[in-house]
Amino acid sequence: MGDSRRCQWCRAPLASGRGRRYCPRPRTCRQSAYRARQRAARAAEPYAATAQFGGELQLRVEAMREVLLQVTLAEGRAPGLLATAAADVERHVRDLVVAAVLAERAAGASWARIGEAFDLSADAARHRWRWYEIRRSPVDPPDAEGGPR
Repeated sequence: MGDSRRCQWCRAPLASGRGRRYCPRPRTCRQSAYRARQRAARAAEPYAATAQFGGELQLRVEAMREVLLQVTLAEGRAPGLLATAAADVERHVRDLVVAAVLAERAAGASWARIGEAFDLSADAARHRWRWYEIRRSPVDPPDAEGGPR
């Protein structure tokens, strides 16, 4: 029965004894598993932000489609309306890209891997996106009567 037990990280056989899950010495497997769990926890928020930006982008693209239809079918065209809608979509695409890069970095992806997706070197990717961070917007908790303070 002791032979069937394996380290949860490297899959090496564990000696019989108390309920170990990782290799006893050195503790690299245990530390590696801990770091992997921490990376996954740090990546959860940026991945959620990416999903949120993706949903908002979908709404903006649908609105742009409606504007395009209205401009195409309208007799009196409103100058600048299409450009305004396109600029709005472009802003949301940039936000989505930043959120995706932050999510990948939080998950442990290297700058080289991220840059490769955008046809950039690792240095160029690092210089472009290293200053961004996900910030939570402050939310006022409701008071005792159920309304904001």
